[in-house]
Amino acid sequence: MFAQPEENLNMFDSSILPKSNCWLDVSGSTANIQLLLHQFLEKQSEETILGSVEIDSDESGKYRVWRDSHLLGTFQRDKKNGLWISQPCNYKLKPLFESSNDTAMFVIEMSALVTAA
Repeated sequence: MFAQPEENLNMFDSSILPKSNCWLDVSGSTANIQLLLHQFLEKQSEETILGSVEIDSDESGKYRVWRDSHLLGTFQRDKKNGLWISQPCNYKLKPLFESSNDTAMFVIEMSALVTAA
């Protein structure tokens, strides 16, 4: 590994980020910049993954996650505590999440794990 000059450790080239209406503050420490970049990339990844599926709902308020004509799983809001209950297909447990996006992402990720196995 090559040693980097000390002055390059705190530099960040914001030109590598895609141009969009998204704002990313790149001022501050290297750790802060890395955290912001991680959050930015995580959000972009989530948007891409959620954009690859369709979500609809049935009459009872249960949301269904589809990829093409394949049902990946369902999720619904627990009226008692406001959390979201996830039920991926072929998965016995029903984990709880604070956001519907996290719940849908779990359904998609579990489907990918089952498919890969």
